[in-house]
Amino acid sequence: MKRTNKRKDKSLSCVLQLGKYSKYFELLKMGEIRCLKDRKSNKDSHLPVKICEEEVYLTEPDGKLISNIQNQQKCDFLIVCGKQLQTCFVELKGENISNKSGYNPYGQIIDTINFLQNEEELEQLASGNTEKHAFIVSPGRQKIPKGIELKERQLWQKLVQPGKAKLKISDLVHYVKVTKTDRYSNKNQIICSPKSPVQFPFHCE
Repeated sequence: MKRTNKRKDKSLSCVLQLGKYSKYFELLKMGEIRCLKDRKSNKDSHLPVKICEEEVYLTEPDGKLISNIQNQQKCDFLIVCGKQLQTCFVELKGENISNKSGYNPYGQIIDTINFLQNEEELEQLASGNTEKHAFIVSPGRQKIPKGIELKERQLWQKLVQPGKAKLKISDLVHYVKVTKTDRYSNKNQIICSPKSPVQFPFHCE
């Protein structure tokens, strides 16, 4: 029995071609509900998620997958759906989304994508064949700064799949507000709660 489990885990890793990075990815169980939190922040930013398919992986680029390199920005979480070939970039913020260079979520996610694309064993996670989504998460009321249109568009261009019908910015860059009420909405802004988490693989309504 133990040999079978080891062989299964190894084959799942090979599907994503993670190589030496496989130790940083956690295989989540279908039906599992989890709350993703930034342990280094005191702003209570979190994202409740539900896993709705097999072969869904979780990793933390900031502090695990990506080393602390000067000028290297990283998002908080990465959710990889192997069967769907979908990669979701999650950045947790406070009520105010910063527009500052080096600290805004757009740059953090773009830098994470660039890192994946430059690593042979991880490039599949951010390739043109992989569907990519960005999630910018805030607790309660979400304040989106003025003048982010250019950064938003730059991020959208990194998420779009070449050769496929171009989706709108709002189809790929998602602003998520987490509330305490049992409520879920997937239009324009995503609204979710611990009782109504965001489901992965992610599907736009």
